[in-house]
Amino acid sequence: MKNLNYILVALLISTFTFAIETVQVVGSIEIDAPIEEVFEFVADPMNDHIWRSEVNEMTTNTRHLKEGSIFREDAWIGIRKHFITTTELIKLDYPHQALFETVKSNPYFLRSNRLFEETLNGTTFSYVVDFDKRMIKETFGFNAKPEVVVKLYSLLMKKYLYKLKKSFANNHKSTHYN
Repeated sequence: MKNLNYILVALLISTFTFAIETVQVVGSIEIDAPIEEVFEFVADPMNDHIWRSEVNEMTTNTRHLKEGSIFREDAWIGIRKHFITTTELIKLDYPHQALFETVKSNPYFLRSNRLFEETLNGTTFSYVVDFDKRMIKETFGFNAKPEVVVKLYSLLMKKYLYKLKKSFANNHKSTHYN
């Protein structure tokens, strides 16, 4: 139930807070692992390359995940082989939420809300991504309809959430802070 509340708040924030038009993609998956274990791995963007196929490289300014941490993502998105996004961890609520937003100097807005809920079988992880509609043209080279982009990104998200679940089944290993 707490996870549903976080998702509703994320939807409200994205709808009313920003003058820019955003597109939202949401995906969830049940992972057979304790919430603390899933949170420690998934909340840390330094592990994204293990489960998010578009990530080329991730760098950070800190050794420990904490509010104010900055992450620079180099990702292959659409036709852009090196699309750079710089985000800041603006809310860390262990073990339920890690919320990232682009820094003011980033040319496009992006919010990544990672939500975790303990269940009978382990943990439900929900990934809510809101991004500036202008990113569509930048990454695809033309103005595709947001509904089409949502469908495509939803399919990609479903694929990498499954990869994340599989990595837990195969006893994943974090590559950061070890």
